[in-house]
Amino acid sequence: MVTHRTLYGAPKPPDPLREALVPHHAPQPEPAHPTRLLIVVVIALLTLAGLAYGGGIAVDRILEQRRIEARMGPKPHLAQLPAMEVPLGGSRAVEMQVSLVLAPKVTADRVLRYQDRIADRLFQTIGQTDSEILTGPGSATFLKARIRDAVNREAGTGLIRDIYIERMVVK
Repeated sequence: MVTHRTLYGAPKPPDPLREALVPHHAPQPEPAHPTRLLIVVVIALLTLAGLAYGGGIAVDRILEQRRIEARMGPKPHLAQLPAMEVPLGGSRAVEMQVSLVLAPKVTADRVLRYQDRIADRLFQTIGQTDSEILTGPGSATFLKARIRDAVNREAGTGLIRDIYIERMVVK
């Protein structure tokens, strides 16, 4: 006869008298209480309803964004030049913040690596202009033309589509 050994020694042999008195069936689990079962089902249903509501909101936002893009086109890729203050003749200066709308396959890095040279070119061209040109009608068009010339000359042509003047203050 083979004995089964464990780490703690041989197991105790079964007691035949004790087995005869105790029946060999597993204890029956207690039946679930109806209110406890009802609470679990209600919580599960509320969780599923919350998930469905959140998913519906997410799908609605995605569809709304697609409708906007279909109507207006995709968001433009922007390259933001650093804020500049260009001194004008006398004690006047112009503060400006400019963003460049890039062509479809152009990355912002391709233009922004020349931002110091673009800024130098703008200091030269805008610094030589009269302050009345920058405060009169058509000043934004004038400034956009000078920025476009500076970008085309320093970074290359065909990189930008449009120019957004986010801030322009003549002091």
